[in-house]
Amino acid sequence: MRPLKFLPLVVTAALGACVIAPSTTELVPAQVQVETVVTDARLAFIGITGVLPEEGGEGLPPALLDALMENTPVRLDLTINPPLEVTAKGEDGFFHPLTECAFGPVEAGEISVPTGSNHMLLDVRLGARETFAANLLSCEYAPAVASEENPGTVVRVRGCFLPQPVSIPTAVQWVLSPLPASACGIGD
Repeated sequence: MRPLKFLPLVVTAALGACVIAPSTTELVPAQVQVETVVTDARLAFIGITGVLPEEGGEGLPPALLDALMENTPVRLDLTINPPLEVTAKGEDGFFHPLTECAFGPVEAGEISVPTGSNHMLLDVRLGARETFAANLLSCEYAPAVASEENPGTVVRVRGCFLPQPVSIPTAVQWVLSPLPASACGIGD
């Protein structure tokens, strides 16, 4: 057997091993943690200001609330006139009419707002007053709606909310969850 015959093959194999072999014994490179911090970010929001029931709605979902479909934060200022009645979620978990609607702020955690249509339901979660100070439910004086049954009281809902649709048979239920005022440019 001639050892010189295999020498080029051995040298080639040794050179290949040097090129392929890593220069370090560490098998996996260290992962670098990078923290992304967004400062002074602004969310886009839409404003909905109006009155329910809408004139000539004929049982259709109010066009006023079409903007909810954008699924972006909403700065809401909604007045609910009679004959529509807002209900508030009680401690028993059921919704009850606002029985004490003296003029001024009303304490409620969650309300159901009638839209004038059986095809659109609207629930508004007002949130804790300390955290969501821009959100307010109030009973206000409106002499234009005064009648024998109503001393001129309308319900007004204001604040910053995130709309979330829930599909139910033959309708859509919009749940408005509370957002901090800054999400709607309030208090900047």
